Amino acid sequence: MVQQTQSTNFFGSNLDGIMKANAHNVEDLAQSYSAFLQKLGKLNAETMSFCAERWKEEMEVPAKIAQSKAPEDLAEVYSGFFLKMFNDYSEQAKRVIDTMGEIGLEQGVLTHEEEADSAPKGSSKKSN
Repeated sequence: MVQQTQSTNFFGSNLDGIMKANAHNVEDLAQSYSAFLQKLGKLNAETMSFCAERWKEEMEVPAKIAQSKAPEDLAEVYSGFFLKMFNDYSEQAKRVIDTMGEIGLEQGVLTHEEEADSAPKGSSKKSN
């Protein structure tokens, strides 16, 4: 007596055919995702380098404070540190935003302007 079992494959027997028919799409997706991960990895490495540099500079402040002879020296140490920190973080934020924008463009994400230009004329779509 032959015992029948039900298939546990959710997609049924057509899964192989579907995968073969869409193999080029899967390959394109993998290549696109690879580029995305490479950019993200580069961004991560740059961010870690930035954090290490900022940490090093922060660790130098106590020695500079100890060398201060007058309140003006102390004010100069603090103002110099905070001004450089502000500039460094501003530059890093710009690099992150630029890189994320590049990733978005590579992935086909529209900017607000492009999205507005592609909207049908006279549509009631509201912008944020």
